[in-house]
Amino acid sequence: MEKRNKVIQVLIIVSILFFFAYQYYVGFYASITTESASSFDYTEGIDATATFIRNEVTLTNDESGTVHFLVANGEKVAKDGKIADIFSSDSASAAASRIAEIDKQLKLISEIEGYNDTTAVDVDTINERISTHLNSFVYATQDGRFTEAGNFATELLTMMTRKQVATGQQNDFSILKADLNSERSSLVLQMGAPKKSILSTTAGYFVSNADGYEKVLTSKNLEDTTPEFIENINKESVAENVIGKIVYDYEWFLAVPVSLDNSMHYKVSDTVSVKIDTSSVSRLSATVHSINLSETEDKAVMILRCNEMNSELASLRTASVKIIRKEYSGIKVNSKAIRIVDSVTGVYVVSGLEAKFVTVNIIYSDEDYKICELNTADTSKLRLYDEIIVKGKNLYDGKIIY
Repeated sequence: MEKRNKVIQVLIIVSILFFFAYQYYVGFYASITTESASSFDYTEGIDATATFIRNEVTLTNDESGTVHFLVANGEKVAKDGKIADIFSSDSASAAASRIAEIDKQLKLISEIEGYNDTTAVDVDTINERISTHLNSFVYATQDGRFTEAGNFATELLTMMTRKQVATGQQNDFSILKADLNSERSSLVLQMGAPKKSILSTTAGYFVSNADGYEKVLTSKNLEDTTPEFIENINKESVAENVIGKIVYDYEWFLAVPVSLDNSMHYKVSDTVSVKIDTSSVSRLSATVHSINLSETEDKAVMILRCNEMNSELASLRTASVKIIRKEYSGIKVNSKAIRIVDSVTGVYVVSGLEAKFVTVNIIYSDEDYKICELNTADTSKLRLYDEIIVKGKNLYDGKIIY
């Protein structure tokens, strides 16, 4: 019986010790939650859907037949440059396309033959260029930059053929050239002469479609581009004989609807940076041309003047944009981790087995997080990759936490 009582006493003591050990664990170890101090960039600005305003002229064709374009969508053209040929049939147009491909191949062969000295060719360099052009071709295709993709494909083919020459796999193009020239001669007879050629009336960027806003959205009516105008804008019908247009003025405008409060942060002639949701241009520099207020509501339209143009911008009519007001770069810290000790703002971090208080300089504050000044050397301040204690009870400098 006595032995049994001792066993019970031991069990009770063990249970008590386990209970206190558990409470210690919960109070001092399990309640510690940490997050790694990581770098973070934040852009503060106005998000909006912007409307593109450009000076454009449409191209028309009244000749019956098949329109055979000679320039790609978004391609630069000169004044009086040939945009398209009008052929009598689809087969004639197809023959013209194949002739253009053959001409490119013949030109490529001529260039390759100019590099037939294998002792002057570095195969490793060629391999690097093949890899570079292949990656560029894939990315351009994924982003929809098909004109650039075509250029990369041509360069890729050039490098691959040049490698064949350098390694002795291919050094005689005479049969291939003869076949191509024979095919070309046959196609020329099949193609015949075009019925008409369409020339560009001005220099600019060719766009292969018209959207009906060419005469509605121009630089001539910028002062009338109010919130009401943007909200109720109506496009014109596009005539059936329109085959495209030329964006002819390299200075163009963005109409950005904003609240009246947001518009107060800017004034005419301010230079702003605009993030634009496109694949080819991530950021534009623009100047505030005017700020047009609504007559009845707390709204405005900021008119931004831009002078950077490319094939994609020439084709866009609307896009999601951010007008950047400020940019912050630093260390992201959970707001729950911020503590004030002796009137000093900082956080507790894990230092060995202890908690250590380090100071922070907050440069941006949000309800959920703060951005603190970046620091990598000073151990008295929060450093990148420190383990920040987000949750912990009764913390103080030097407290044992593990």
